Amino acid sequence: MDTDLIAKIEPKFDALTGVYERFAIENMARRMLEDTHPFALLLIDGDNFKNINDGFGHSVGDLVITIIAHKIKAALEGVGFVGRFGGDEFIILIPDVVEYDEIWNTCRNIHAQFEEFTVPDYPSIFITITTGLARFPNDGSTYEELFEKADKALYRGKQKGRSCFIIYLDEKHKNIKIHSSDGPTANSMQQHNMIFNLLSKNDDLRLSIPYLLQFFTTVLMIDHVGIQNEKELLFSEVYSLSRGKQFWHIDTALISLNVNPANAIFYMNDIRQLTTIHQNALLEKFEEQQIVSTFYAEISYAGTLYGYLRADSTATLRIWQHSDMDLLLTAAKAIAMSLHFQRKRLEDL
Repeated sequence: MDTDLIAKIEPKFDALTGVYERFAIENMARRMLEDTHPFALLLIDGDNFKNINDGFGHSVGDLVITIIAHKIKAALEGVGFVGRFGGDEFIILIPDVVEYDEIWNTCRNIHAQFEEFTVPDYPSIFITITTGLARFPNDGSTYEELFEKADKALYRGKQKGRSCFIIYLDEKHKNIKIHSSDGPTANSMQQHNMIFNLLSKNDDLRLSIPYLLQFFTTVLMIDHVGIQNEKELLFSEVYSLSRGKQFWHIDTALISLNVNPANAIFYMNDIRQLTTIHQNALLEKFEEQQIVSTFYAEISYAGTLYGYLRADSTATLRIWQHSDMDLLLTAAKAIAMSLHFQRKRLEDL
């Protein structure tokens, strides 16, 4: 740890968490830029933190923020500097760690701290983090440029489903546009419209469905999206960057036990939670395919269940967002309506 760097900037500390204030980290970064000293700049955001404040109150929210800060600090002890950017957002400076494999391992160590996240007296609270980062001199020569690219990487991580870290790479992330506050609504409208456009791309559903599944894997960055009936996995699309490549049918009897009849979906952010509801047989099926998070929507209409639209995440947990689940459920219902009016079943396609 460079104690001279700390002494030069006379840092202040965040009153709640005890880590540095954001401007202390910014000043450290600017000092290192002047000295052409290599470093990584990380932005870390708590996932779905608003649900904590809304559901448990701000005092519990403050407790969770403090725990997040301490976990990040513990992972970087003697390696980097941790600052609170604001709310549940943190900004981190790691000197001398810029090689891809090295920074990948550092991020993995940070995220490993959150694999067993517990809040005293609140066992139902489950939280993860998303990280985006940029490196000097790899990704820019000014603080503003590095911050913008770390923010793009963070945004990509949020799009991907959260609970992950993204290392900025120009060839992958250069053209990312971070939406304004009006963006999500407009983007949702476009995506819903895209679902119907893709399904009507061809009169034959058998030819249209693969375009739809490719849309989900690419735009939502879901490792696997498929359609299955009682007996087999009929359609399957694997994201090009997914670590898992092989997926097969999951017993629908095990799935149907868990479907919420109110909204016709079943999802798990962390399949390990199946042990708490004594669903070990289903857990075993998911683990065979390296699935760590999963979502199922009934393809059903007018009292007929045709099968399920499923989405699976491997390697890293996916915190299913309402917007993502809404799109998947819309697609499932649109397919079901098409089957109904064409008087077909999935196996007829």
